Amino acid sequence: MTGISSINALTLNPSQPVGNPPADAQPVAASAAVSSPASSVTLGQSNVLEIHTYSARGSLSAALAAPIWEKNPLDKVSFAMGGNLAGKSNASRFAGLGAALLAQLADGKKNISQSVIQSSGGKPLNAAELFAAQSKLHGSNADSMISLTLKTNSGKTVTLSLANQDTGLGVQALVEGGDLTSEESAALAKLANGFQAAIDGLTAEPPQLKLDALTQYDSKVFSAVDLSAKLKLDEKNTQTLSFHADSQQRSVQMSGPSGDLQLSVDLKNQAILGNAKQQLKALQSYLKQIDAATARGHADKPLMSMFRDAFSALNSNYPATRTATTAQTVDALAPTDTDRHLLTGLADFSASVKQTAQASNPMRPLEQDTFAYDVSQSTRLKGRDSLNRSIEQDQQSSLAASYHQALYPGQKLKLTSDAESQNYLFYRIDDKASSQTHIGYEKGELITASVSQSASQSTRVAKYVMGHLMEQTTVPVSSSKTQSFLDVLEQALHPDKTPSGAARLKKILDSLQDKVLLEAYPAKLNG
Repeated sequence: MTGISSINALTLNPSQPVGNPPADAQPVAASAAVSSPASSVTLGQSNVLEIHTYSARGSLSAALAAPIWEKNPLDKVSFAMGGNLAGKSNASRFAGLGAALLAQLADGKKNISQSVIQSSGGKPLNAAELFAAQSKLHGSNADSMISLTLKTNSGKTVTLSLANQDTGLGVQALVEGGDLTSEESAALAKLANGFQAAIDGLTAEPPQLKLDALTQYDSKVFSAVDLSAKLKLDEKNTQTLSFHADSQQRSVQMSGPSGDLQLSVDLKNQAILGNAKQQLKALQSYLKQIDAATARGHADKPLMSMFRDAFSALNSNYPATRTATTAQTVDALAPTDTDRHLLTGLADFSASVKQTAQASNPMRPLEQDTFAYDVSQSTRLKGRDSLNRSIEQDQQSSLAASYHQALYPGQKLKLTSDAESQNYLFYRIDDKASSQTHIGYEKGELITASVSQSASQSTRVAKYVMGHLMEQTTVPVSSSKTQSFLDVLEQALHPDKTPSGAARLKKILDSLQDKVLLEAYPAKLNG
């Protein structure tokens, strides 16, 4: 079905309700196109209405029954649903639907509920079957579901949901706690394209995480945003997602056939945040580390692309910081602008991704292809007052991976139970890296400002020829260093006593962040 050619209202027996539509809604059957079949729809036990649609030659055909609508499909959301019903994938079924639903709600509709059901095999649905189908689309058991929940600062809750089954589509949009104000409606409308972008990303092949717009919600209007999804990929596999953002935290959890990822960002300690330039530099550094880990561990690229996108979205566009007056009263231990030169500038976070293990060698099933990567930052502000305080910021990362590789470059690897295919290298990777920054003051005097970094790598390789283990090698690499930046920060605290000049001092201070950011590879620590 690519459109709605005509609409025939079917009146239900009030004593035999079907589904849970609003009080003014009546199920509606939309007739098929000219070449569509005869269809019969059963509503209730005693009311049976048949709609016969004839072909151009005047004969009845025997294909699908006409779609059944929960209520008259005369709005933009229904037109989108009718156009999408012919699609087979989640991407085609949900195309444009989230944006249309959110825009219609923002346009003054307080509650929206619609479903369209296409019975299969030409057999019409009876009342019980129709009730079950509608209930599934408006419940929590649909094969594929996407929901968005927004809480307003005025105490209202806005909930939107989209559901997809093989036989139909369902949407709902509810506002609880009162009518939306014009400002709230306008802010809601601005999220329409971002909501649709997230849907399009989740239903893409391979899936993508496009969450940037949802982290940039209008914090003057909304206090929290939640997105959840359950998408049926095939008869065996499902992709799930849970996203949350408010002024205190952000988080993403995703699970699917290729693996799982988890990220959380702590926004409560805004005092540690750097300026936009510093944040961007730190983010780019971490994204390079993620790319390096992906390459070194031979990770699943689509999975790591989602991890990368989620990391970027959650660590960008932080909420506006508190006013200076509030900071002075609440954050007596807060870092000064001078201190922040030795911090990353990012909010504290933890992030991990784990790829689904694959036994790609039937001759040695215990040799699995794996990938697991973790990275985090935590900051502690300690002390009695602004004159006696300390700052500790830790960064940690670890990579554990294993994979098979062809024995010779350019050779195609295809492992089977045949010994002639068993010519390969099996790698085991184990890397760790850490960076600790420590800044301390006593009686208003700076007493310590240092950065300690360490990194280790272990690469183990087993070589097999014709299924026989020929050799095993292990290459460990490690490095560590500690640097003091006490003199540099002292100069920044007393620029009038700096002989090198203000311009040179600024250049030195701006370069300190490079010394702080976590390095994944030991060789770089020697520089």
